[in-house]
Amino acid sequence: MKLTKTLFTVVSLLIIGGLGFGLFKLFTMKPTFPEAQMPTPTVVVAKPRLQTITEYYEFIGTTAAIEEVEIRARVQGYLQKLCFVDGADIQKGDILFEIEPESFQAQRDRSYALLKSSEAELVRTELDLRRVQEAVKTNAVSQQQVTTQKAERDKAQALVMANKAALAETELILSYTRIHSPIEGRISRRLVDVGNLVGANEQTLLATVVKLQPIYVNFDVSERFLLEKLEKNSVSYQSTLKFHVGLQHESGYPHEGILNYVDNTVDAGTGTILLRGELPNADKKILPGMYVRVKVPVGEQADAVLINEKALATDIGGKYLLLVDQDSRVERRPVQIGRQVGSMRVITSGLTADDTYILKGLQFVFPGIEVSPQFAGAEQPENPKPQEESL
Repeated sequence: MKLTKTLFTVVSLLIIGGLGFGLFKLFTMKPTFPEAQMPTPTVVVAKPRLQTITEYYEFIGTTAAIEEVEIRARVQGYLQKLCFVDGADIQKGDILFEIEPESFQAQRDRSYALLKSSEAELVRTELDLRRVQEAVKTNAVSQQQVTTQKAERDKAQALVMANKAALAETELILSYTRIHSPIEGRISRRLVDVGNLVGANEQTLLATVVKLQPIYVNFDVSERFLLEKLEKNSVSYQSTLKFHVGLQHESGYPHEGILNYVDNTVDAGTGTILLRGELPNADKKILPGMYVRVKVPVGEQADAVLINEKALATDIGGKYLLLVDQDSRVERRPVQIGRQVGSMRVITSGLTADDTYILKGLQFVFPGIEVSPQFAGAEQPENPKPQEESL
């Protein structure tokens, strides 16, 4: 009986132990699933473009009128008439102001009268000279009288010349009462109103006229730039090198002009030298005194490597590109960038024409991952034919 109980106890323990071990294995064993296959991401790729580009340097310049004239009163008098609209475009020779002419007209008339009187006196002395010259032939008068009469005639001639000069001077002064524009351009506002006395103690400034077409652009460059860049490209002091200008509200450099002057002295204090260019300014929208952006070409770079600006990424290490290697795996490549050419960016180091860079899908990939590359649009693995940069 005891043996039976003992066997029952042993069997029970074995059964309980087996169930416990089974439950332990059930709760502690990791489930096994079939390994999931991640889909290969598709990215849009492109090849760098080889292109001949023009090397530019950028500066800040100011515009200046090609001609600027101060309109001043050259005679004293009251301003009687204003003959223009403030800020209007005027032509050369247009009447701008009139100063009371009465006193100057009277002086001119007096000079004219004196001239006529002296001319009449000259005629009389010439007739008297002829008479004594005839009389001396018959010894009716002495030779002394002939000499005296010649002197009277010469004095009359000198007086006529002096009166002609006086008349010309009074006519010139009279002409100053009607002030004309010496150049074509745009006039400022009037600085003196009608009815005011002008020219009393000084030549009163009445207005200014500036010529806007064409217009100058002045900017300073370093001595080193002049020696290393401009002189290397045979830029002389009377060169015709093209340059480009952009206004503050404009994108790019839409205005093209000619760089036609290099100053003859370097500023010892700043180490810079003045350059001047000329813009057509046909619409007269560029005014003197404006700040402008200036771009000067200094040479060409053949086979420059360009990529689409959108492909560039930035981190704490600087600019980089994600490339696709021959095994279709992503590679991170640090690069050095140059200037922008349209929507493209020049890569100065870190990239060759044989590389393939990711253009779209950057947010879905990381270095080392395998991708499925597709070339963008008309982009082909071959490099396009080099082209000149379009400005």
